[in-house]
Amino acid sequence: MAVRLQITRERGLTNWVVIAHLWLTLLALSCFDAMSAHAQDAVEIGDDFSIERQGIPQPKTRRRPRLQWTFKRLHWAEGLTAGVLIVPAIVLLQSDVPRNWTGNNAFDNWFRERLLASDEKREKYARASDALALTAIGFPILVDMIGVAFIGDRNEDVGLQMLGIQAQAFAISGFLTNVFKLTGRERPWALDAGCSDPSVSCSSNANESFFSGHTSMAFTGAGLTCVEHQHLPLFGSGHVGGPIACASTLTMATLTGIFRIVSNQHWTTDVIAGAGVGLVSGWLMPWLMHYRHDLTKRDHKKRQLSYLAPYGGPGVFGLSAAGNF
Repeated sequence: MAVRLQITRERGLTNWVVIAHLWLTLLALSCFDAMSAHAQDAVEIGDDFSIERQGIPQPKTRRRPRLQWTFKRLHWAEGLTAGVLIVPAIVLLQSDVPRNWTGNNAFDNWFRERLLASDEKREKYARASDALALTAIGFPILVDMIGVAFIGDRNEDVGLQMLGIQAQAFAISGFLTNVFKLTGRERPWALDAGCSDPSVSCSSNANESFFSGHTSMAFTGAGLTCVEHQHLPLFGSGHVGGPIACASTLTMATLTGIFRIVSNQHWTTDVIAGAGVGLVSGWLMPWLMHYRHDLTKRDHKKRQLSYLAPYGGPGVFGLSAAGNF
């Protein structure tokens, strides 16, 4: 994802300080919430005899992780794939793309005419899209994985599974984003600036409009947040925090895409394509490959009773049963 952090101005730096403070607050709250739920599930050692009367210090309470990974585990090939995809994604990010796609369509023009901000406000919306994208990306990493699984629940097993799935999702999304950048679609602002004229000097990313990297990575983070909270009680069983986290990150990702149009950075079709890729890599693929394979439910189905019926004959009677045991 090609995200340019513009913090040269004092105002921009202040915005990032506020974002950092917000992240620290969310991380602290998630750790407190997870540790509170963790303490409720503590397993106390039985006191069959009085330890205190013998003058021996009472052992500390043993705790078991609140979260349990009951889904299909990561295969080593998945981690290798994620690592392999990161390298070309970084290499492609540094390459200059020639202009190959300058045509436009009525759909993009219609949305641009109605959403495009004035010249003096476009930079503000671009900075806002940076902040929203980073927040949507960081939520599953900082809050769900680090804050809840690793720190709050002290659960390396669940944390490492989440780490592998998240790395795979972001690697796939980043790789696809940078590969499709090679199509060389001219950005809206580059079209307005006349970058097709050799005498006009434009930045190196003038032809990297398709598709929106901010949007694809933001929706990847939102998709990961939703699928994790859908299948793992990260904020506790029946806690409303899971649906709120999913809805919040989806809202941030959606606003990221809208602000990329408003700030004249992308066309609407760029944003729609980025959102689709992000949801596929962040939500659909983790669900297909891992979360839909709940091993506990599979075992339950194997021991399912199909029917129980009486039977009898001359001098014989009883019950017959059929099913999987």
